[in-house]
Amino acid sequence: MMIYRLLALADAWASSAAAGEHAPSITQLFFPAVNFLIFVYLLKRYLMPFARNYFRSRREGILEAVQGAAAEKARAEETVRNYQAQLDHLDEGAKKIIESLRADGQREKAKLLAEAEELAGRIKADANFLADQEVKAARQQVRYEISRIAQEAAEKTLQLHVSSADQERLVGEILVQVREGR
Repeated sequence: MMIYRLLALADAWASSAAAGEHAPSITQLFFPAVNFLIFVYLLKRYLMPFARNYFRSRREGILEAVQGAAAEKARAEETVRNYQAQLDHLDEGAKKIIESLRADGQREKAKLLAEAEELAGRIKADANFLADQEVKAARQQVRYEISRIAQEAAEKTLQLHVSSADQERLVGEILVQVREGR
């Protein structure tokens, strides 16, 4: 088939030469054509397998890169969906956290109020106890003062109304009572 094309080309050259141009000889056409065919055959025989392998491996590399990119894209889209879902639930999560913190605050408030009431009760009890102790101490002090004043008054009364004979008689009576009590 190639030979027919070359012959058609040679015929076209020959017809243009008939129009006044110098027509090349058959050897001038045949040898370059044979040389060209040998060149094409060598290219096809030795260079084409390398070119095919190169382009095949290049194609496979590109396909792998495209498939890897598609997988990466799918993973990225999944990650975006996950983050979007998290963002959608973020308001809900924030509300739950706020509610939890409010509940914790209410519990802490109730606990602090209970502790404050307990502490107030203890302070009242301590104040009442201290007040009772102060009253007891004041009563004891008043009794002591009253007994001291009564003793002084009794001593003065005895000194004024009791004579030395009465004193000896009283001392004797007390001694008798002490002996009998033994």
